[in-house]
Amino acid sequence: MEKLIKENIVYLFLVVIIFIGGLYAVHYYGSLAMTSHSEANQKQDELITKEAQLDQIKKQKLSSTRKKESSSGKVIYEVMGQQFSPEASFGIMFENILSNITNSGIKIRSIDYNYQPQDDKILFTKAAGYNACELSFMTVGSYTQLQNFFKNIAKEKYLSSLYEVYIEPYERDKSILVAKFKIRLYTKTI
Repeated sequence: MEKLIKENIVYLFLVVIIFIGGLYAVHYYGSLAMTSHSEANQKQDELITKEAQLDQIKKQKLSSTRKKESSSGKVIYEVMGQQFSPEASFGIMFENILSNITNSGIKIRSIDYNYQPQDDKILFTKAAGYNACELSFMTVGSYTQLQNFFKNIAKEKYLSSLYEVYIEPYERDKSILVAKFKIRLYTKTI
């Protein structure tokens, strides 16, 4: 047996060195892999945090942009979803106009609707989702009633344009006015 050990001592020594080197390599690369894995998890958590902060900044910027837009002028009424036809998207705006007329005391003689006015600049651009409707009114009321109505229309937050206002006194009573005017309303379906 001694003879066998003496003849193979070099091989035995090599096996021990390779075994110790293998244990060292497994320990070294294993700890390196564990460190890399924990750093990757930490970076993933940082990425999630940064994305959440970025989303919050985007929301703040978007809300501040909307506030600036709404404070700088009128906005176009937006209808969520495609379930409404362009004609049906004006329902709430029609209601606002009619309630303004009723509240101001004006009497309506006639209303005409034109859902696609040919001379409208927004429709002329053929922008997707934008709709226009022109309402032609013939009304009867006093000076004060008409003034209140026009002021209320000007105060509306949604974009509407007043066109072709024609006012004349009633033949039998000059304190009553017959007014013909057009109001153009705009919506956007998103």
